[in-house]
Amino acid sequence: MKPTFPLACAAAGAFALAGAAQATDQKRITNAQPASATGSPTANRLLKFNTHHQVPVTLTLRQSAPVTTGWRAQYRFAGQTDLHTCALQLPKTGQTVQQGETAIGLIVCTTPWQLYDNGLSFEAFEDGKKVADGTLRP
Repeated sequence: MKPTFPLACAAAGAFALAGAAQATDQKRITNAQPASATGSPTANRLLKFNTHHQVPVTLTLRQSAPVTTGWRAQYRFAGQTDLHTCALQLPKTGQTVQQGETAIGLIVCTTPWQLYDNGLSFEAFEDGKKVADGTLRP
């Protein structure tokens, strides 16, 4: 029997993130065939977020000039193909993130977006090139 702890942690993280980011809708989908024996036949599969809500993130800058608060990029969230323009807010005044560094901050998107249950990860793009990646923090 496989342990269900990682699955429970992921589900708890998604619920916490939904509350923190003020998710506007949760759609419950029944799976005809669960992905695994440890998976529930029903699960919250989709969380929808309004614009202008601050969502906590951990972001690693892979390529780009150093970035500061207000840096805008196009974000693609796990399970999606659409890009959303979001601004990064850093906790310290004057804080700069250099290439290769990881920072904790907030993102605020200008369009509504959705989060699927297949992960809390995202990628950030500038001019069609991936420049950062990270995870949403519950």
